[in-house]
Formats: sequence, structure tokens, C-alpha cells
Amino acid sequence: MPVFRWPNSLDPWAGLRQMQRELERLMGRGLPEARSIGGGVYPPVNVLNGNDDLLVQCEVAGVKREDLEISITGDTLMIRGRKVPNVDEEKVRFQRRERGTGDFSRTVVLPDKVDPDKVVANLKNGILSIRLPKSEAAKPRQIRVG
Repeated sequence: MPVFRWPNSLDPWAGLRQMQRELERLMGRGLPEARSIGGGVYPPVNVLNGNDDLLVQCEVAGVKREDLEISITGDTLMIRGRKVPNVDEEKVRFQRRERGTGDFSRTVVLPDKVDPDKVVANLKNGILSIRLPKSEAAKPRQIRVG
């Protein structure tokens, strides 16, 4: 259990700000963002926000197309997969091992509503690109001032 240290009494709002940060850290969105391979966040992603669509780019070097699963529920994109070892681990002894293997999952909370029926995913050169067209309600609109 973390110890909550009350800050110096010279700033009457410092305690409230610290409590807010702690609550945000504890509550978040309630979803784990990533399950790692080898201790880091895996797979790393970029989310690009265009006018008409979102583009999620994900590094999955060494993962086969058939070992990937992508799903969308509400505003959440889930990427799951399996990184299979490329050597027979029973027959070798690693001098150094930095590339992890095993199952992984990555949750990305999308900033806009998307049309799940129009999502397209491609895998090329170890980069998984997922294009998510925005729903009509999420697209920006020009409002004419009269």
C-alpha cells in the first residue's frame, strides 16, 4: 500500500493536486494498456489522428500475420498476438537474450468514434498498420456564421 505524504502546508492546494494525481493514477480508464514481453511496453504504437480516420501503427517484427488478432469494442482497440521463437530453445543456450517471445496484448483507447465495419489492417516489414475510418458524427464540420 503506497504511503500518501501530505505536502508542505504553505500551499493549501498542493494536497488536493497530489490526491487528484494519485486518484488518476489508480483509476485511469480501468484498462491495462499493454502486457509486455521482456519488461517493456510491447508492442509500441503510434496513433495518428487525421480528419477522416485514425491510423494506428504498431511494431510487431517477427510476428506472423496468422498470429495476430485485432478487435474493437466501443472506443477500445485490442491488439493480441504471439511472438514465436525462431530457434529451438531446447537445443540452444543463450549468451544474451533481449528479444522476447510469447503472447502479448495491447489496448489502445481511441480518441474518436470509428466505423468498425470499415477498419482495414495491413502487415508490412514488421509494422502493423490499422486504418480506422471515423464515424460521421466524429468528423469535424465547418459551421457557417450567419
